[in-house]
Amino acid sequence: MSLNPPETVIAVFELVPYWVPELQRQFHQTNVTIRGCCQARDLFPAVADAPSAVFVIDLASSLTEILVWLRTEVTRCHVRIPMIALGSAATAELEWLLRDAGVTAFLPGQTTGAELARLCRRQGK
Repeated sequence: MSLNPPETVIAVFELVPYWVPELQRQFHQTNVTIRGCCQARDLFPAVADAPSAVFVIDLASSLTEILVWLRTEVTRCHVRIPMIALGSAATAELEWLLRDAGVTAFLPGQTTGAELARLCRRQGK
């Protein structure tokens, strides 16, 4: 039995765990649950039971998979979940394509766990 159900679920798409443990540290002892996804198609099921949700998408994990997922799944979904895309200088030129597909925040370079957590808090409200 869970005493405090999560208020927000942050689903993170990444192939190599980096942001999941970092966000777990950032949200330690809060009602925020962090769920890792190794496939983009698992993002929506990861937040299905959440009253509030945020997606964090690591573009370096699989840019092609993300672009296909955005085109097929997100455009068909009527639920708008805030999405934070973690990019690089190489993907910066895709920012407006990603935003048109539903990404609400784009970080084109290095960021810290504290900065990402702060952005997740703002996006999740």
